[in-house]
Amino acid sequence: MNLRQVEAFRVVMLRGSMTAAAQALRTSQPSVSRLIAELEAATGLTLFERLAGRLRPTDEGLSFYREVERSFLGLENLAQAARDIRVFGSGRLRIAAMPVMALGFIPRCIRRFRVQFPTVAISLQMGSDGTVMRWMSASYCDIGFMANIVETPFIESRPLYAIPGLCALPPGHRLAERAVIVPEDLEGEAFISLSLEDGARTRVDRAFEAAGIGRQLMLETPFGATICALVEQGLGIGIVNPIAADDYRRSGIAFRPFRPEIPFHGHALFPSRHLNNPLIDGFLAVVREELAGYETTATGLRE
Repeated sequence: MNLRQVEAFRVVMLRGSMTAAAQALRTSQPSVSRLIAELEAATGLTLFERLAGRLRPTDEGLSFYREVERSFLGLENLAQAARDIRVFGSGRLRIAAMPVMALGFIPRCIRRFRVQFPTVAISLQMGSDGTVMRWMSASYCDIGFMANIVETPFIESRPLYAIPGLCALPPGHRLAERAVIVPEDLEGEAFISLSLEDGARTRVDRAFEAAGIGRQLMLETPFGATICALVEQGLGIGIVNPIAADDYRRSGIAFRPFRPEIPFHGHALFPSRHLNNPLIDGFLAVVREELAGYETTATGLRE
């Protein structure tokens, strides 16, 4: 089996006949027919059947075509990557971020970054901490942002922030009149938690356990933005990262400081070989400037 045979098969499938495929490939119909026959012999598959003078793919042919199309899509992706490199050179920044940063915060940073680097091509992908780490490890992205860090070869990490969480109260909730919320205020309240694998979830649970306060643990989600969406629907109270809260300031949710403070962490990740990359360094600088507006205890913010 060779690429010429596979290409002929693909074009026949796309064009519907060997004659049309021959025109597209700028060759003769007998040549296309010979290539298909050679491909059938090489694969041991019957790819087409002729009914009333018309060519129709068999079930084997349809299954094989699906695999061929996947391969050609991969080749097309490589071709697009080559075109991007020719057009943009190193002027491309690929960003991966956890949802709390990707939904609103990172787009604001991109807007500011564009002022300094107006011609840079930017890709923004959103995923969980584990997904962001996999993308970074595979060199799929140039810079990543996540909460819970895991040491990985060839990936550097830097503490970015530690911001005290806010208590998110449904619209019209009785506690909205309070300036500060403490665990005792939430005795018996329906509570929306982060998932157990999130480090902030452990810190929240310990604060209530230390105060001896019981909550109704009604709902759980891995994302702060989803907590805010659930709170907005009146389904409970949550403690969220202030970055997530920013995207819901106009929703009617009341955000109040919570004591004791529950820090929410963020880290920046980048390849070990990123040295002297002005795009990565420039974007990190913008991110730090945006974070300066938050009450933070992180020393890594101004490195």
